[in-house]
Amino acid sequence: MNKQQLVFLAKRNVQSHRQKALDGYDATMAFLRSHEDWNSCEKALKNAQVAFALYNKTQEKANIEKYTQMRNALLQKYHLTEKDLSPRFRCRKCSDTGFVNGKACSCLQREIRKLLVSQSNVQNANFTFENSSETDEHNLKVASKARNVCENSVHTNILLTGGTGSGKTYLLTACANLCAQLGKSVLCVTAYNLSSLFLECHLSDLETQKTIMDNLTDVDVLVIDDLGTENVYKNVTGQYLFALINERIARGKQTFISTNLSLAKLQEIYDPRIFSRLMDQKITFVAMLKGSDKRLAK
Repeated sequence: MNKQQLVFLAKRNVQSHRQKALDGYDATMAFLRSHEDWNSCEKALKNAQVAFALYNKTQEKANIEKYTQMRNALLQKYHLTEKDLSPRFRCRKCSDTGFVNGKACSCLQREIRKLLVSQSNVQNANFTFENSSETDEHNLKVASKARNVCENSVHTNILLTGGTGSGKTYLLTACANLCAQLGKSVLCVTAYNLSSLFLECHLSDLETQKTIMDNLTDVDVLVIDDLGTENVYKNVTGQYLFALINERIARGKQTFISTNLSLAKLQEIYDPRIFSRLMDQKITFVAMLKGSDKRLAK
């Protein structure tokens, strides 16, 4: 599902709340109007209000108070409140239309962010910058710069290296969660699964190939975890990886990558064209996280 489809779904979800509120209101009013005492009270109250508007007499004002009290008593009798006499919209700003003065309401923006996160394949929504327990000064600086890439940096991409358990996956997941909260479409995939997708794409018909590659190239942020652990399929993995990275760079899309491999090992394993794209520091923030395996720490 692309971002345009997600926005459409978010609008539909918000507006479904509106329809539910309107249906509930209609049902309540139909129930009340099925009782003669309610109809008589409402008619008398409206007549008193019209008379007061025309003549502004003390007696008419007293009648308004009288019939208002009578209406409140009837509401209590039927286990309802004053709030039930209008649709119970979730959002007071936009009445569940999704828009205020032609601009997206905050409720619609929240719904879009929720759908972006749910579609991102992020494995842990609790992996955030705020929840991080990182204490290493160097790693904290790396995290700060990575966050800046997500928010407003001139860099487009991130390449994180470091040993097993040094926090690469956590940091990239925090980046993914932040980007989704910022309204970007995000897709997280392991290098192993990405290579399998490449093989599936290679063996499929043209329409399926286009669908697979469009999903990978259209998303605002693509997170590739554990580059270097994937199965390498001859004439497939390298070629498709280069095409993907190259196309995303051309489109100005963000790609975040983690790897346990050193830069020297990356250069040894991957085609020079791929390594060149990964290491282009004009558009990529390249950093190494330090430390031993945090997952084994007591």
